[in-house]
Order: sequence, then structure tokens, then C-alpha cells
Amino acid sequence: MNHSILDGTSTVGFADPGHTRIPGRALVRTCMSRPAVAVTPDTDFATMVAAITASRRGVLPVVAPDGTVTGVVAASDLLAAYAEPNTAELLARDLMTAPAVTVAEDRTVAEAVATVHQRSIHHLPVVDGEDRLTGTVSPHDLLDALRRDDEQMRNEALTLALTPGTGVVPSSLHIRCERGRLTVAGRTRTRGDAAALCLQLARIEGIAGLTDRLRWDLDDIEGRAEA
Repeated sequence: MNHSILDGTSTVGFADPGHTRIPGRALVRTCMSRPAVAVTPDTDFATMVAAITASRRGVLPVVAPDGTVTGVVAASDLLAAYAEPNTAELLARDLMTAPAVTVAEDRTVAEAVATVHQRSIHHLPVVDGEDRLTGTVSPHDLLDALRRDDEQMRNEALTLALTPGTGVVPSSLHIRCERGRLTVAGRTRTRGDAAALCLQLARIEGIAGLTDRLRWDLDDIEGRAEA
């Protein structure tokens, strides 16, 4: 029994930044929490504390009468305000950070993750095409979306590999997907079967890389090449 495509484990990455295959391809609207708990610039301190406690989120979006996001008040802002005199007189406009960093609901999860990383923030208000608040995303929301992406790609790979006619020995098959990178191991009937399967797996939408650890029983490619 020999290795499938090359003389050793082969790894293919899709590093082209313009390539459509990227992990986190799901849209933000599919993972955001809604409805979003928000306050207005005139909301008093006690109400802000009650709202952020009820929402179980780290930030409160501050919205104008038309629903557009004007700023955010973080839980840390409220905690710091407890040390200030006349806390009860503080309003949302006094504590909010403006302008707010937001993400559009039609952006991808990958883009939201990049924003969180670049701006060193944790929670993002989500807005529609007119900058009106529609939800919020937290680190847990984003991580769960990325995890689901990996699971979906793994399930698609399993379906392809176990389709009758692929030549795969089902009991030998092991597939995992981490951060969009697919690893496939197992045994096929022929080298051609292994090569064909790898080509199919590489076409799965969202795949960022493919590590091939397939092995085969019969080399039906080398003989054709020599002929």
C-alpha cells in the first residue's frame, strides 16, 4: 500500500487573498444576537446598569431616535463610573465612546473577526444598510460561526468521500477541519481514486487548505504514464 498523490503527505494552501475560499464566509446576520438591547443618549445610569445586566452583553449600543448607532457604553465604563461623584446624574451621552465601531450585517464573519482584532474590541453592534441597529455580535457568536463553518465543510467532505464509486474504504476514513483547513486520511482502491477525491475536496467552498494523507492499494496512474 502506497501514499496517494506524492511521495509523502501533501498539503495545499489557498493563500491568494483574492481567492473566494476563506473560512468565516457566513454572513454576520446569521450569527448575531437579536433583538439588540440599546439605550438612547438620555438614558440614566441606573437604567443602563439594568439594561446591560439583562442583555448579558459587554456593551450597550447607544442609538439616536432614527435607530442609527451613535456610540457604545461598555460594562467597564459603568464600573468606572461607580467611583465618580454624582453617579446617578450620569447619562449615556456622558459615558459612551463615539463614534461606535460597528459591522454591517451583510459582512462576513471573517471580516467581523478582523475588525475585532484590529480595533481590540470584543462586542460589535450590527447595523443594516442605513446604519440602524439590528443586533450585536460577541466573541462567542463569532467563534461559534467559525466552528459551524468547519463542521459544515467536514460534513460536505465526508459526503463526497463516502459517495459510492469513490473507491474509499469507509472504515479507514478520517476527516477533520480546523480553521478552514481540511485534513483527509484513509485508504482508496486506486491512486486515481485518491487523486479524484482530492480534486473534489479542494473544490469545497470555504476551504483554506487541504492536507492529503490518503493511501492507495493499486497504482493505476504510474502505469498509464509509462505507456
